[in-house]
Amino acid sequence: MAAVGAVISGCEDNSPVAAPTSTLPAADPSAGASTPTVPEYTTDLDLTDDEKKAVDGALVAFEGYIETINQVFSSGGKDLDGADQFARDGSLESLQTEAESMSTNNQYMAGKYGAYDVRIESVEETEDEAPYTQVSILFCTKDSEWKVVDQGEELPSSAPKGFTMQHVADNRDGAWKVANQYLRSKECD
Repeated sequence: MAAVGAVISGCEDNSPVAAPTSTLPAADPSAGASTPTVPEYTTDLDLTDDEKKAVDGALVAFEGYIETINQVFSSGGKDLDGADQFARDGSLESLQTEAESMSTNNQYMAGKYGAYDVRIESVEETEDEAPYTQVSILFCTKDSEWKVVDQGEELPSSAPKGFTMQHVADNRDGAWKVANQYLRSKECD
């Protein structure tokens, strides 16, 4: 169960878990869920038009990844369909590992994982041989709204407690996906 916290709440503090373009992730018509949209956000950055397009693409991937977490974990790790549509690298690996653990341990996530107070921290172009854009997204989540429990159990009540997460989305291959995630603070500002 500790590993599930790695995907949902991000391993240890600041440890990885999960040219600007407007390329948004392609909609998967077979995925019966809603189509992710750009959530409301704030930023202290003075974004250029290209950076705004990059942020929009990153936020659609971010919203899709949150929906994917809820899909996979509420199914007890059994519904991994489309898990790679909005996740890659550390985020996808953690999602798959946690799904396997939940399935093996006959557990699921009760409640719903949510993101609040979404903020754009940075928009950066990497200096790799094939440069790509990364967007750092900060948000609050409340661990009183979800919990991994044994199959058949309900969400236990607990005092509300929020923490700050960072998700890094990129468009390395022309598709925006959440690549890594970090626990930034055990509190929400």
